[in-house]
Amino acid sequence: MYNLIAKFMRKAIPVKGEKLSIINDSQNRTSTPKPPYIVLKITDKKRLSSSETRYTDKYKIIWCRSQVSVHILFVGTDKIPALEMAHAFDMRFNDAWASEQFEQYSDILFPLYSDDVNSAGQIINSEDQVDDAYSVNAYFEYHPELGVCAASAKEVVMDVDIVD
Repeated sequence: MYNLIAKFMRKAIPVKGEKLSIINDSQNRTSTPKPPYIVLKITDKKRLSSSETRYTDKYKIIWCRSQVSVHILFVGTDKIPALEMAHAFDMRFNDAWASEQFEQYSDILFPLYSDDVNSAGQIINSEDQVDDAYSVNAYFEYHPELGVCAASAKEVVMDVDIVD
């Protein structure tokens, strides 16, 4: 999921002359990269439907619809302000263009909407300087699948009695 969102970010926030690092919250215990950078953190996952099952010749596949909330932190520089990066993301994410982009990437993650851009407060970097930071919460519909190896999956037969 993080890779799909990062792929979209690189298109939605064109940064010229600087390397834009995109990290996720699980990359803990490492120092933050040099700004500009973006941090992605999944903050919530809610099931939207009951599980559904389908079969292939080798697997039983279980999936359900979920809503995933992702907190996105933008940390900028003088040349590339965090507020501009956050607004670029917000405008493009809430446009039909975002759906077109994610459709090209996969069939499991779909953009829904994002909240307004907010100041992230003061972020102190490793040099004890305050970094320019803004954040936004983005919401996605997610269709995770779980495959269960089933040797007998191709032999599953529905036995239906027809009663008159």
